[in-house]
Amino acid sequence: MKKSTQLEKKKKSKILEKKNISTDTAVVAKLKAPKDDKKSNKFAMRNNKFANNKPRASFNTPAKPTEKQDWNKFKQEKKELKLKRKRTRDTYDVIVEVKKIYEEVKCHRAQNKSELVEKMYQMLNVGDNLAKVAKAHDTARVLQCMIKNAVPALRAELCDKLMPHAVDMCQSKYSHFCVQRMLKYGTSETKSKLADSVMGHVVRLAGHNIASKLLDDIYLSATDKQRCYMRQEFYGDLYKAAKDDNVRTLSDTYKDADNMKASIMSAVKANIDHIANKKLVDNALVHAVILEYFKEIDDEKMEETVSALAPLIPHLLTTKEGVTSSCLCFQNSTPKNRRAILKAIKEHLVKIALHEQGHVFLMTLLNSLDDTKATKKSIFDPLHEHLRVLAANPHGRAVLLWLIAPADTACFHPGLIQVLDKGLISSKKDKAVRRQEILEQIEGPIANNITEDAAFWLSNSTIGLVTAAILKHITGEHYDKTAAALAPVVTQLDWCLTEFPADGDAKKPQDAETIIAEATEKRKKKKKEKQAIVEPTVDINDEKSDDDDDDADEEPQPKKTKKQIVKKVQLAAKESQIGIEDAGMHIVLKKIIKNDLTREGTPFGAKLLENLSEEVLKSWLGINRACYVLVTLVEKSPELKKSLLVHFKSKDMLKVLQSQKSSGAKMLAQKLELNK
Repeated sequence: MKKSTQLEKKKKSKILEKKNISTDTAVVAKLKAPKDDKKSNKFAMRNNKFANNKPRASFNTPAKPTEKQDWNKFKQEKKELKLKRKRTRDTYDVIVEVKKIYEEVKCHRAQNKSELVEKMYQMLNVGDNLAKVAKAHDTARVLQCMIKNAVPALRAELCDKLMPHAVDMCQSKYSHFCVQRMLKYGTSETKSKLADSVMGHVVRLAGHNIASKLLDDIYLSATDKQRCYMRQEFYGDLYKAAKDDNVRTLSDTYKDADNMKASIMSAVKANIDHIANKKLVDNALVHAVILEYFKEIDDEKMEETVSALAPLIPHLLTTKEGVTSSCLCFQNSTPKNRRAILKAIKEHLVKIALHEQGHVFLMTLLNSLDDTKATKKSIFDPLHEHLRVLAANPHGRAVLLWLIAPADTACFHPGLIQVLDKGLISSKKDKAVRRQEILEQIEGPIANNITEDAAFWLSNSTIGLVTAAILKHITGEHYDKTAAALAPVVTQLDWCLTEFPADGDAKKPQDAETIIAEATEKRKKKKKEKQAIVEPTVDINDEKSDDDDDDADEEPQPKKTKKQIVKKVQLAAKESQIGIEDAGMHIVLKKIIKNDLTREGTPFGAKLLENLSEEVLKSWLGINRACYVLVTLVEKSPELKKSLLVHFKSKDMLKVLQSQKSSGAKMLAQKLELNK
């Protein structure tokens, strides 16, 4: 009965709420409340969350007209307030004058820049004005311009003034650009002082978003002794204040006291984890410390560190120490961490393959990964679209050759092969079986790529060596298809070689003054580069135009050195050189033919003679190297010899061969028995 009465009461209360009928107490409170009390209405509306807080507009009260904001006046007032705040600073008047000179100095056609910079320095070299100027966004550019355009003596003096503030400048949003200019244009003495100024703060700077990159540049420009001191700060707080010349590596810290090993290793691990959590491991100093740590820790701690560094492996592949650390990470990691590493590098595979150091890590993966299907899916498939890019780059060629001909001493140095084979300790599958499985999966796609653009794969001797290695290792119908596509390229009358920028020499480091001079010349001679090499002569009495006056102010273009001229002539000659006449391509063709003679039916040689026209053959007979290629082709194959003799049935072709005096032509006539 009680339950039924409670249910009836609940139903009645719901009905009353729907009809907006309040309880007796609410009605009484409403009657007692005065009608004109606006405050009580406000509190009531605040308590009721469903109430509309916006007051209802009455129809009788007129709307207030909105006043229009004068934005020009508002901006002007804001500008005046900003200027008023700046005038309260001590350096305001000096900075205004310095900025006027700065506008003149940064102009390309400005003269006497060194004198203007010296004047700016005299105005700013009062108290700690230089340190204040370096931290502002506008005046920091003034300092950068001064460091760039000052004479060496003044630049060194300016850098010395800024050295006490180097740590704070490295962490500043604007003044860290001044430190960059000090590293770029400063002398070796300035760079050494900069390395000394950051001692004691190395770990803190390595974990800073802005200072980390600068610390990397400072470490690379420091001496061996300074680098050792910088690494010591990662070994613990003991080495921040005092450095030890006897400590060269991490193992030297506990060489005489084994009880210190645990505390030192924990300190190093804490510093590495702190930097890894901030994702700032792209630093040569950090790479060196990580490598030293990996060489000393046991397997359990190795797994902990590998788990933290697995997603950051692409950032470790920029230095030799980083690549070695990454290889140790992969070799000592669990299957889960290996999958994480493969996932992390998947987006950067092409860049890694073309990098000077990073390509070694890719070769390590190809050599030690047991799952060959995962190797093809994770590494080869993303690289397949960029095979031509790899072939045109010296580091990319190494990766491509390791896929096709791993551990081949004709392609790789024995020392590199030994280093890569160290990673086979963690492998369970036989290396010969693994390499054969990879080759069977990739030879088809590579053969298809060569047939699509056969001319590229014989465009120069370096790429030709890769092509010869591919033809040596692929088999069956893939070889026949590739040989049939390459043979017509060789027999083209206009077959010429081309060079690629990737094969050029790397830029050599230059002095700061040379960099400044070259940059200035490029800007000044921008117009002259567009003009013709030989200009028409102008009469002396003719009036000069405005453009001539502008050009007259510019300095004459520096003459090219003899080596640059010779190199330019050699490149131009090589681009117009016939492929069959090149010494490097001659070796490539002989390798391809010797390998082809071991195949059944000699597909390459047969297609070569099939596509050889009389016009091309006549031109080849006049080239000594071309004749030796034909000698290699026919000396061990009677079938190919018969095919070539068909071309010499005509008397004209026979006379051309017998009229040649080169050793190759005489050897060819002897092999074909056409001396009579």
